[in-house]
Amino acid sequence: MSPTHRHCRCGTPLARDNSGSLCSACQRTQRRDRPPEVPAEFWNAALIGAAVASRDLGRVVRMYRFHPFHVRPLPQATVAGWLHVSQATLSRIELGRRHLTIDETVWFARALGMPVALRWTAQPEAGEDVDPLSRRSLLGAGVGAAVGLGATTAPVAARDIDPELVSHWLKLLRVLGRHDAMFGPHEVFDTVRHEVGLIAAHRQIARGDLRTQLLGVESRWAWLASWLSNDAGDWHLRDSWADRSLRLAHEAGDPEMIAWALVWQSRWAAMRHDASRAIRLADAARRTPGTTGKIQALCALKEAHGHAVANDIAACEGRLADAYRLLDAAAQSDHVTLSDDVGRRDDSAAPYVRADEARCWLLLRPSKAISMLDDVLRVWPRDRTRGLAVQQARLALAYAAAGEPDRAAAEGIKTLGMAQSTRSDMTLRELKRLDRRLAACDLPAAADFREAFAAL
Repeated sequence: MSPTHRHCRCGTPLARDNSGSLCSACQRTQRRDRPPEVPAEFWNAALIGAAVASRDLGRVVRMYRFHPFHVRPLPQATVAGWLHVSQATLSRIELGRRHLTIDETVWFARALGMPVALRWTAQPEAGEDVDPLSRRSLLGAGVGAAVGLGATTAPVAARDIDPELVSHWLKLLRVLGRHDAMFGPHEVFDTVRHEVGLIAAHRQIARGDLRTQLLGVESRWAWLASWLSNDAGDWHLRDSWADRSLRLAHEAGDPEMIAWALVWQSRWAAMRHDASRAIRLADAARRTPGTTGKIQALCALKEAHGHAVANDIAACEGRLADAYRLLDAAAQSDHVTLSDDVGRRDDSAAPYVRADEARCWLLLRPSKAISMLDDVLRVWPRDRTRGLAVQQARLALAYAAAGEPDRAAAEGIKTLGMAQSTRSDMTLRELKRLDRRLAACDLPAAADFREAFAAL
């Protein structure tokens, strides 16, 4: 009687000398440094499907570990390592004794390979401005339809353009801006390019005041494309979109948007360590007639950063003082901010102003930046994952520059999950700087960070 052949779960016959239950190919997918890739039907199994429907991610993780796909249950310590938490923390999460923030929820779901639709089902509600994306794939005009936008093709004549499209596109811009803040640029960039093309097609045919309004809308969308390109690491494309945003703002006669575009070009220059250009552009933005006090304050902050890049402490302190003075005055008069119209948080709000100041001191006096960044992280909105990761990475850099490599490594490790979740080039740049700073350090914590970062 011929021996019974055993088969792997994938259907491959197992070798006679293989005493396990997996073929060599499947064994490779069971590597312990990251979760295995799971098929789509993995999430349709009864127990894990019920866990997802319960909106309890701790229960989802437990059912994930015990899923039949893995042949035998995954150790809690193994999954905890994938999620960058301790085994004790994961145990509390699974038992419902530790609640997750939105950014932790996003990271857990992404790390385990949960599909987008289920990922949104499992996480807490993040607000109606983001909710339309929970049921959309972010492909082309589908997102527009989610907020009631009906334009999918260019109009034939000016009379065919619905004036309500202006408000629809501004609303959609805010939705995508918030999605980017949570998940990074990669899922929304194609949608942004698609919508900019539609806006431009309508603007080219529109006449009169409607054309002017569409110019302003297109300028804001071009700026968002510039921001996304920067965070995706494509600086050439970023500069191209930034130039387009500025040109459209000038054509629309929109002083707020002109100053906004200039001030972000100042930031891009500072990132290239071109201090003189950064200062010059921020000064030009500040001198734009007709801008509000909050925009003026933002200009002063970016000019201060340029002086920090130039290592000019006195000039930096002077512009920081100007920024706070302008914000105090603006608090009495300015009620509307441009930030919301370009799909961003209010850059004049306390956490972001404090973060800009801390960025200056990170260059000039890192020890002073530490307490400021600690304060920033305590009040940073938890649904703005990418910004949270950037500030966490900068805190790690401040500790490294202040001669505290142990603390630097610990703060750097905290950043890794969010960095992988958002795939933000801004976060990765800061972590690369930290990696270089810790390269010569022989402490175990530094080695742990560098090893974890290399595997990111």
